[in-house]
Amino acid sequence: MYRLLVWLNKGFVMKCILLAGGAGDRLWPLSRKNYPKQFMSINGTSIFQETVTKNIPFCDEFLIVTNEAYHEIVEGQMQQFQGINYRIFLEEEGKGTAVAIYLLALMLKEEEDILVLPSDLLIEGENYSDSIYEAKELAASGEIALFGVTPRDSSTSYGYIRHQDSKVTRFIARPTKEMAQSLFVEDNVYWNGGMILVKNSVLQQEMKRYAESLTKTLKPISEQGITVDLQTVRFGKELFNGVDVTGIEECLLEQSDHVSVVRLRCDWKDISDFKAYSEYMGESKGPSIIENSTNTSVINMDESRLVVTNDVSDLLVVNVNDATYITTKEHADDIKSIVRKNADSYDNFFNYGPVGYRPWGTREIIHSAKGCRVRKIMLYPGATLSKHSHEKRNENYSVVSGVLSIEIGEGETLRNVELKQGDGINILPGMMHRLYNNTDHPVVAIEVDTGVEIEERDMVHNDAEKKSDLPSLYRLRPAFKDYLWGGQRLKTMYKKESPYEITAESWELSAHPAGPSVIHGGDFDGTEFLDFVTAHGAEVCGWKSKTFDRFPILIKFIDAKNSLSVQIHPDDDYAFVKEGEFGKNEVWYVMDAEPGAFLYCGLKEPTSKEEIRRRIADNTVTEILNKVEVHEGDVVFIPAGTIHAIGAGLFICEIQQSSNCTYRLYDFDRLDKDGNPRELHIDKAMDVVDTEAYEQNAYGLGEERREGDALVQTLCRCKYFESTKYKISGEALIKMDDASFRSIVVLSGNATISTGDESMDAAPGESFFVSAGRKVVHVSGECEIIVTNI
Repeated sequence: MYRLLVWLNKGFVMKCILLAGGAGDRLWPLSRKNYPKQFMSINGTSIFQETVTKNIPFCDEFLIVTNEAYHEIVEGQMQQFQGINYRIFLEEEGKGTAVAIYLLALMLKEEEDILVLPSDLLIEGENYSDSIYEAKELAASGEIALFGVTPRDSSTSYGYIRHQDSKVTRFIARPTKEMAQSLFVEDNVYWNGGMILVKNSVLQQEMKRYAESLTKTLKPISEQGITVDLQTVRFGKELFNGVDVTGIEECLLEQSDHVSVVRLRCDWKDISDFKAYSEYMGESKGPSIIENSTNTSVINMDESRLVVTNDVSDLLVVNVNDATYITTKEHADDIKSIVRKNADSYDNFFNYGPVGYRPWGTREIIHSAKGCRVRKIMLYPGATLSKHSHEKRNENYSVVSGVLSIEIGEGETLRNVELKQGDGINILPGMMHRLYNNTDHPVVAIEVDTGVEIEERDMVHNDAEKKSDLPSLYRLRPAFKDYLWGGQRLKTMYKKESPYEITAESWELSAHPAGPSVIHGGDFDGTEFLDFVTAHGAEVCGWKSKTFDRFPILIKFIDAKNSLSVQIHPDDDYAFVKEGEFGKNEVWYVMDAEPGAFLYCGLKEPTSKEEIRRRIADNTVTEILNKVEVHEGDVVFIPAGTIHAIGAGLFICEIQQSSNCTYRLYDFDRLDKDGNPRELHIDKAMDVVDTEAYEQNAYGLGEERREGDALVQTLCRCKYFESTKYKISGEALIKMDDASFRSIVVLSGNATISTGDESMDAAPGESFFVSAGRKVVHVSGECEIIVTNI
């Protein structure tokens, strides 16, 4: 473990090419062509997921190669993981491991290390990191590092590696039975563990040397006109014209003289046949009786069916809810040829199981008859189905576990329903609806369909909906303002890269033309946030944004070394007529306050406009204002029309309507940097001023409450926005929907922000935008953040 930590601290990262396209038909009927063994559940997770989990500490990106038919399964199973980078490469026609590995290697930098893994091996126990460490050392010296497993018998299912110390003297990909028996008794022989670690430059060099025809035919994907910077890349048949099916073992490992091996020092299992499956999983999930039988195994996966054997020997019985396989153990592997010979007659049984896999979860057929179908559905955390209706069938849902949310209807009839365990609902034909899981736990429900036609084609989609290919998480860089009252804390405390000597404000989340923030990193690096939200609208901002004709909020940090002017903001009606923009309601959260620092907010008591004008004229206007001493953590809401001012020595996070509309009433007779008195806007201010006394704590400030690892407090709730503070010690979950984006501002501490496969580290003073959608955002660390939505 110590060595692993040292390497991680050194930035021990590499790319992982994960091969996940095999059909796995030797385990039929447990696995099917549409659901091969690498995706089967093994103690709650699949072998594919176990492979990803085991290698997350070592790999900074997973490049998953799979069949087009398995796309939705891979997408669904990858939803378990938060904060890892991955891309999926879909093969319309598989051409073997050598082709896939070389094509992806052409995408990567030559100096990068590549770890090639099959997705159908189980690696358990300790010391795996030691083997990875040794293999990385070999790769650094220019070797192709293999991982060897101490043979347990003379199996012909695995390749054999003869070695002298770490150097491979011979690699045999497919030994005969006689050769395997001979090799098994040798001391310097390993099974091939199926894993490769190699520097990309070495891999490409050796492939060009020993697989010249392949490398000359295959060109980089960029030269094929295929986009490679998206989450999913499809390889069509035309990409491989003239390319033969080629395995990496035959074309490279059996030929290269730059191959070495390390012993895999942990438990390695290849679940490739029923014997291996039984040894690992045990024989029965469902009930079984083995009476007067010798050397007989029963694998029963159907808990509703009893399997009984009597007076038999050397048999294997495999039972699932739609098929049963009975064979002598000696000939169990004959199932591959049986499937091939009978594929045309029983295609539905060989290719498709009763469970269907989607990116959002699973559907399992429990019963099917004319006019009736019963299915068990499971929705992943944060998952959502597309909005649709059915013309010819009625659907009834009953919740088994979790909380199922359903959006029903459209327009004025739109409503949202939450169903808990034991609750049910009926969806009539023609009723538009959408199911979603707005929690961090799976939802299981029973769906009963009745009607004249129960087919998947009976589905009318909401044409207005489309799946977004945009990222969810964006880091923002602010626009800066150098007003004369500003200070240095934005640069000294929060390392802001302001171009100004004095920096008064940083506009953290801004789509305002007077100072848009800028997206930093990713596909939209350098894009002004104004241009981004203008281009993508409600798709990223949420449907609530349609209420406004522009992006609705602006979030800024304010460093008041000196007092700001006494000012006022108009409401929407006045601002749109006079200024052509929003009015301005705002909330202040005090991030830092020098001793004795104070704010002015509102009038102490009702005061006429005439009296306010007189006070401005004789420099006594501050005497009629509320002077409030504030401290770190205080919250003040400033409604439009409220006279206010920020005093010296305060550092504030301000959340406001997206407006730069401010009327200055009084400025302590200060001069601007050119020596001129700053402009006052007294007449406009008098048009909009609220002459009533200010009411504190009347704008949604809530009590602190515990939610998991976080103390949560609503700071403000008004018709324009809602802001919530999270004090996190561990992990907080922010559940989102299609209504609104989320802005996340880090007040203090360090955090990791993740949603789906996207993840970003966050430091104090940084700001992030999370696009709208049904998802769960994970924020982990020791930190304080403010989350804002509309």
